[in-house]
Amino acid sequence: MAEAGQLSVIFHSMEPSEAVRKRGEALLQRLARLSPDIMRGKMVIEGRHRHHHQGNLYHVTIRLHLPGLDVEVTHDPELNHAHEDVYVAMRDACRAARRQLGAYEDRRSSKAARHERERFDNRPERQAD
Repeated sequence: MAEAGQLSVIFHSMEPSEAVRKRGEALLQRLARLSPDIMRGKMVIEGRHRHHHQGNLYHVTIRLHLPGLDVEVTHDPELNHAHEDVYVAMRDACRAARRQLGAYEDRRSSKAARHERERFDNRPERQAD
């Protein structure tokens, strides 16, 4: 499982916030507990400025590195005005990452179960004495 030093939160085009950083790290830790194969994880929070009536929209990208697989989740904030709240944008990105990790774990467990069945089925028959 990825350790705290291998999970990072990066701010782009916005002022860093310690509260947002801590929440992002906590969300990454939850993802790491979901899949112990995660070697590294990064959450990039980007402030996108708008010149209309609405406030800033936040674009969150999560990159997780697993053996043989890189998971990348991005949410386009222009499609969801709830992403004017950075915490909602982080939550939505983590939900999408959790779905992808769940699919990865399902494939991995079914592959392991199939391998175990094949190993069991290919055992030599024991001779009765």
